[in-house]
Amino acid sequence: MRLFLLLCLVSTAYSLNQKQIAGLKSLLKNLDGVYPTCQIVLFSELLDYDAAEKKCENFDIGTGGGTGNLATVNDEDKNTDLKLLLEMAYPYKGRDHRWDNDQWVWAGMRKTKNNDGDKKAREYNALDWEWADGSHPGEFFKWMKNQPDQRKDGNNLQNQMRINHQGEWDDTFKYKTHPYACDYQGKYILSANMKTWSDAKKACETAGLTLAKVRSDKEVEEMMAAGNSFLGPRDESLKTWDSRNWIWLGGTDAEEEGVWKWVDGTPILYFDEMNWRRPNPDNAAYLGEETQNYLAFSRWGEFDDSFDDKKRRRPFACQCPDT
Repeated sequence: MRLFLLLCLVSTAYSLNQKQIAGLKSLLKNLDGVYPTCQIVLFSELLDYDAAEKKCENFDIGTGGGTGNLATVNDEDKNTDLKLLLEMAYPYKGRDHRWDNDQWVWAGMRKTKNNDGDKKAREYNALDWEWADGSHPGEFFKWMKNQPDQRKDGNNLQNQMRINHQGEWDDTFKYKTHPYACDYQGKYILSANMKTWSDAKKACETAGLTLAKVRSDKEVEEMMAAGNSFLGPRDESLKTWDSRNWIWLGGTDAEEEGVWKWVDGTPILYFDEMNWRRPNPDNAAYLGEETQNYLAFSRWGEFDDSFDDKKRRRPFACQCPDT
């Protein structure tokens, strides 16, 4: 099983209804441990708090090379997404196992003030707790009853926050090992499900998303990085046209040959700058087939026009709203 589970954070809230949740679960079923929404990033590897924080700092897809951080779960949508993803990754095992390490996920809030462990310091004060950006939990918090209590274990205090399947918060020791969630500001959710272009389009829409756009050299780099994170490193032993080497995008000229548009009807302005795999786009006929009207993207950053038929089943990329 791959070591991480992924969710994506965007600048606007992405709240899932029940139909979209079902669609999302379908997208994720073959991702070998990757479970994304457009809110947060969750990794399934069980790490202590400091190691998890370091991993998030090095996770920078979509951040322009900036430093990432453990997730800021500061509203109901993010809290709901986090418990949904934890359930997908590690199903709830019942009350008898409620304290098991895989029944919690690290988030990015820690107690930074009044850490001497005396009785008064142990009383909850939101100003003592901070997210990675220095903000405080404010009016939104989901502490379990009688938590945080900042118990002591030798020289260790419960200064870190974790979240369970019910979306409840608890303070605990940093040496505990849990899955962990990182903030992510990318655009894409990739699916390893092998589908035709038309079926991929429907699958994205069912999850409240759209087949993805790649509109600049920067987005080419982001899509390649997202491919490595969602689908795993590219298998160099695969032949060039192996389906696993190509990802469906939301471009098509099916309506008018040679006039390429994204699935929302907007023109593909980046068309001439695309790194097309020569001699493409050629709308070539092959074995009696015609109409190469659908856009695919290679794991190494090339574009191709291709057929939408049962033989062309590939992974695909969905795009988060407002990105």
